[in-house]
Amino acid sequence: MAIERVRISSITLGQTFSNSLFSISGQKLLNAGVSVTQHHLDAMRRCGEFEAFVAESVDELVEQNVVDRIDGSKLKIGQTARGGVLSSAGQVLVEPGQKIEQHHLEAVAAGGKAYSSREGAQTQRRERVLLSDALVGELEQQSRSLEIRVFPEEKCEWIKPADAALWPQRAALLELRSRCVETLRQLLARVEAGVVVPIEAFQAVADELVQKLSEHPTRFTQLALLCPRREDYLPDHAFTVAVLAMATAANLKWSREHVRMIGLAGFLFDLGMLLVPERIRTGASQLSDIDRSRVHRHPIFTLAMMQSVQTVPPLIRLAALQHQERENGGGYPKSMRKDMICDYARVLAVADTYAAITEPRTYRHPKLPYVAMEETLRAASTMVLWKPAVRALIQAAGLFPVGSYVKLSDGRAAHVIASNPLSLDRPTVQPLSAEGSPRGELVDLSKCAPGELGVVRSIASAVG
Repeated sequence: MAIERVRISSITLGQTFSNSLFSISGQKLLNAGVSVTQHHLDAMRRCGEFEAFVAESVDELVEQNVVDRIDGSKLKIGQTARGGVLSSAGQVLVEPGQKIEQHHLEAVAAGGKAYSSREGAQTQRRERVLLSDALVGELEQQSRSLEIRVFPEEKCEWIKPADAALWPQRAALLELRSRCVETLRQLLARVEAGVVVPIEAFQAVADELVQKLSEHPTRFTQLALLCPRREDYLPDHAFTVAVLAMATAANLKWSREHVRMIGLAGFLFDLGMLLVPERIRTGASQLSDIDRSRVHRHPIFTLAMMQSVQTVPPLIRLAALQHQERENGGGYPKSMRKDMICDYARVLAVADTYAAITEPRTYRHPKLPYVAMEETLRAASTMVLWKPAVRALIQAAGLFPVGSYVKLSDGRAAHVIASNPLSLDRPTVQPLSAEGSPRGELVDLSKCAPGELGVVRSIASAVG
């Protein structure tokens, strides 16, 4: 089918197109086969454009002088994109004047081709904002019929603890996390490029994690907290948040399906941060009002990027939109309060906050897990984070969280291996030698008599 020009004013409510609809900047406005809603109409008309194009891909827009094909292999990290960079699916990867980052190159590789728009950054940004707002309007309308509360099960029969000896040793644990993060990296690159990804690809990772959680509930958070984490790396952060959110949900006594769903939400909830430049993401410098606005809009941009994932449940999309809302109304993008926020978003907020505090940053070292847990607790006490979710996170990870180091009352240093939900300050630990290597058997402090052996304080390292 040849490319078709259509006048924006001629598009009608309920109309569908056999191919995707693209703007004058080459940005995709609508997927093929999607019915035009009033939200779409309002957004397209507010873009101030007269024409749009019906085409299979951006490739067809080259002949119309809408975009220029560029050699993606010549794009380099740190290079300034003069005309911006578009994927073959019409996804704006880099705005004009923005620096190219590693994930942009991965998205270009996933999409196969790269293009440069002849329109400026303002046009692209206006289109993106208006179309993302249209998706928010649709979701808010849809959410009126959603059950946003999750009720606990009386008995979580899906949790069936297995022999602790079957839990992966450190090398296998690192390999498991590395494999999952690499899978997410490949999938998120495709999503960023606008390439359609079946949600089953993400579900396969979530299902593996649910199985591990059901068999090893007290050690599960090792996958998030015992393994090294990369600085400013979305796939890594997404995995950490998903693990912590799933562990939190399990301690809230959610069903297996809800735990699986919150894992999926953790993989996808922060996609919009890919559209925020690194200098803003890292937060190492003072942000301008424009920079702050871009951060505050990232949950809205996540909805637009989620369109590349087939059949994302509405509750997951709503959780992504609301994950930066806060119990006291101090969050964004809608300044919602308490029960206006869905429970998925409230759990993600807790997991995201704790993960961020304990992750490395260019301008600071990660905080001690115990200190991070204290900060998370304060956020709950001041009505910033949802108290039940914070309590559940502490039950899952421990007051002295899994992966942290502690000083025992007999003077030895120890590594926290597993939490004890019934005695939060008495985890299972691995005593260490003066050089920091494991020494002796694991010790379950909850089985030690009061005054016999316990944790004195948290320490920074194995030799702290």
